[in-house]
Amino acid sequence: MRQKDDKHEAMDNSAPLSAGHLLVKELEAHGVQRSYLVPGESYLDVLDGLHDSTITPIVCRQEGGAGYMAVAEGRMTGIPGIAMVTRGPGASNVMVSLHTAYQDATPLVVFVGLIPTAQRGREAFQEFDLAGWFSTTTKKVLTLDDPDKAAEVVADAMHTAVTGRPGPVVVGLPEEVLVQSSAGTVVPPRVHGSAAPYAGDVTELRARILQADRPVLIIGGEDWSQATSRRVAQWSRDRGLGVIGTFRAYDGIDHDSPNFLGMLGFGASAVAKRTFAEADLHIFLGCVRTDVATESFTIGTDAKTVVINPDPDAHGHFGSLDQHIVTSVNRFAQALFTADGARAYSVSSDGSVDEPAVGDEHLAGTDEPVELPDWILDARAELDEWRKPVTTSAGTGDSTFVDMDEAFVHVKELLPDNAIITYGAGNFSGWATRFLPTHSFPSALGPRNGSMGFGLPAAVAAGLVHPERAVFCIAGDGDFLMNGQEFATAAQYGVNLTVIVNDNSVYGTIRGHQDREYPGRATGTSLRSPDFAALATAFGGLGLTVERTEDFRDAFEKALAHEGPALVRCLTDPAIRGARA
Repeated sequence: MRQKDDKHEAMDNSAPLSAGHLLVKELEAHGVQRSYLVPGESYLDVLDGLHDSTITPIVCRQEGGAGYMAVAEGRMTGIPGIAMVTRGPGASNVMVSLHTAYQDATPLVVFVGLIPTAQRGREAFQEFDLAGWFSTTTKKVLTLDDPDKAAEVVADAMHTAVTGRPGPVVVGLPEEVLVQSSAGTVVPPRVHGSAAPYAGDVTELRARILQADRPVLIIGGEDWSQATSRRVAQWSRDRGLGVIGTFRAYDGIDHDSPNFLGMLGFGASAVAKRTFAEADLHIFLGCVRTDVATESFTIGTDAKTVVINPDPDAHGHFGSLDQHIVTSVNRFAQALFTADGARAYSVSSDGSVDEPAVGDEHLAGTDEPVELPDWILDARAELDEWRKPVTTSAGTGDSTFVDMDEAFVHVKELLPDNAIITYGAGNFSGWATRFLPTHSFPSALGPRNGSMGFGLPAAVAAGLVHPERAVFCIAGDGDFLMNGQEFATAAQYGVNLTVIVNDNSVYGTIRGHQDREYPGRATGTSLRSPDFAALATAFGGLGLTVERTEDFRDAFEKALAHEGPALVRCLTDPAIRGARA
């Protein structure tokens, strides 16, 4: 009876807010625009608080999809993505997004409804140990046990998720606490402190660059903006740095920059790996040296190394570390144009960089821009050649299947330059990372922890955050059905997105490993897929099937023009699981 009385009191506008309603108000104060959720009876009062909120509840079809959407939103905006799920089963389903956010260093806050406090420890319906489940893959686990602290707990979670090395925070919400009246009030967001590099840091870095024969800048992370991207691109050109993107975080600068030389990790070009391996100075900006970037620590681990990121622990970094500048990517970029006395750029409101005029006093000194060396120009030419699809002489290939290399000639031509590209994990993603350059942040959303099923939910979030931009998702048949139900979410909210499903009836990446390690003994990797086009139509979108390469362009053009979600199912050869060499 007490719970019902408290809830009626919370709905009385003259009464203090309930803890659940105050929680929502606090999220509003932090600039949250969407909450991705699967509803549950354990947090009904929070759902009621969303009824009159400026926050849009995005109702998803499974907690894994909701969590992935929140991860994508956090990556694009820098504000922690918000997911809301219920106890036990819902919490277990959302775990995959927490692992993704943790390994990818993405700000995320997941609210989990819990059983009533009095029932703890009795193996009550859907009970589980919140900290026991999540403490190893989050930055912090909190439980709202005091209704008066609802706003404080939210502020704490939001602050932790973005400070230092970003990551996920879980907040447990006991059912009966949410409906209790709260004496608390909305509190202002905590100031996000970010150390600026000392002038000496920039001076030391400049000296290291001048001493190096082949300095390479490796970019990554998510603390980027249009202005930061332009600044870093200009500075790297002026300093004669080769630039390489790290695995699935390569959209920090425009790929048209003449010194951009590709990305590291699975599917990397030979020239990117060779450039990284032969460099005598590695400057990691927003990222660190990982096993994926170094092919299991076999290349590029001995070079002189500078790490520039806000994490004082340089979490996840392997190998030498000769200088560590503890600052954010944005603060570092700002310092380049205030502390680096050789160049003084101004950045216009549109993000463009205005260079100082010849003779400007800021150009005094010896640290003037250098011409890009031949090793960078040669590497760039090799990358440009590698990025051209190798088409067949007949122009259509095997007419019984869609040739994805040739299909991506049309994808590249038809997609707008500012399109947001999303994908999950699998060999199919290589067509996007190889053939589709990006030109502004954010433009590429992929799971750096290699989690399948990320692409479609990420595309839904991208379409909601940036409705003015085209959104393109490539998925494999196995990858798509990991979260294919979220196509219904896209249809429900009228999200414009285009999906290509590479339907080859096999878990291609694993089959490739089997063929190499256990030739002739492939087991457990074959698939019998549904008609994805019919599925898309049933969900309320446009579904098209393409069986021949020559029919692809017309279908893809129709899908791009469709208002709402569209899917192109491409029947492909199961023996071809990646782009031609």
